[in-house]
Amino acid sequence: MDGEWFVGIDVAKEWVDVYERPTGLTMRVANDPDGWATLVARYTAPPPTRIVLEATGGYEVGLVTQLDLAGLPPAVMNPLAIRRFAQSLGKRAKTDRLDAAVLAEYGERVRPEPRPVPTETARQLQEVIARHRQLTKMLVEEKNRRQQVTALVLPSVDAHIAWLEQQRAEVDRLLESVVARDPTWQERVRVLDSVPGIGALTATILAVGMPEVGACSGSAAAALLGVAPHAQESGRRQGPRHVGGGRRLVRHAFYEAVMSTVRWDPVIGTHYRQLRDAGKPHKVALIACMRRLLGILNAMLRGGLTWQETDVGRGRFLTQPLDS
Repeated sequence: MDGEWFVGIDVAKEWVDVYERPTGLTMRVANDPDGWATLVARYTAPPPTRIVLEATGGYEVGLVTQLDLAGLPPAVMNPLAIRRFAQSLGKRAKTDRLDAAVLAEYGERVRPEPRPVPTETARQLQEVIARHRQLTKMLVEEKNRRQQVTALVLPSVDAHIAWLEQQRAEVDRLLESVVARDPTWQERVRVLDSVPGIGALTATILAVGMPEVGACSGSAAAALLGVAPHAQESGRRQGPRHVGGGRRLVRHAFYEAVMSTVRWDPVIGTHYRQLRDAGKPHKVALIACMRRLLGILNAMLRGGLTWQETDVGRGRFLTQPLDS
């Protein structure tokens, strides 16, 4: 095909719908290795200008991996962004084929850049972390339930709590073994784990959920995490700035870690107290400490330094700007 052309792929559990722009060609193939091979063969020569998909809870992983291996990395987009784009075009109907067409048009108009596809180790770590999160949620629910049950069912609840704790301990060991098998991930987690308040689990969540840290600016990392303040201004109105967006699950784990860091690290703790003394609310001060600590982590991973090897870890502020 001559000139630029764009491919939108809507992924379902059993099949994928494809729309090519500007020709308008559509097709449906199975969401399995044979279907993926069909698409790879079709788009290898000449390659499309952009291939755009939506994240669909994991159903897209196989196709994305095969396209990336063939040198056709797709842009995997947030479904909310695509829905808002469709609404901006006045398109309210939603079917698999229409969604594929919207994805192709989004690729043509927005030209999203493909993000690096996670490695096999990264995908395994994501799966183990998700399981840890599920077990933790069930443990919290059972422990809350234990406070309300009678003696009749208390043994059953206690037995389930013990089983869940055992399962979570096994998942912790599995997480350690997966990290230990890959020297690159092992080093990344080691650097993050050296920070006061950040344990092995949080370090792994940060390493997997924020792979850009260490290779981008501090301000870009803050925006990706969702701790960069956004202006709220219109005319003469100067509203308070708010954070939002970003990677919610990573931000939640990092927020909990920073609550410990402000207690145990003198530099970050001093920064927190200065903000509080200046009249900043507790949560605002914590978000500011998250931003500062994220900038430090960015510098640490870029230089391969542990916390103790930085000026901050020695009780002094960094002399270099964190966003450099």
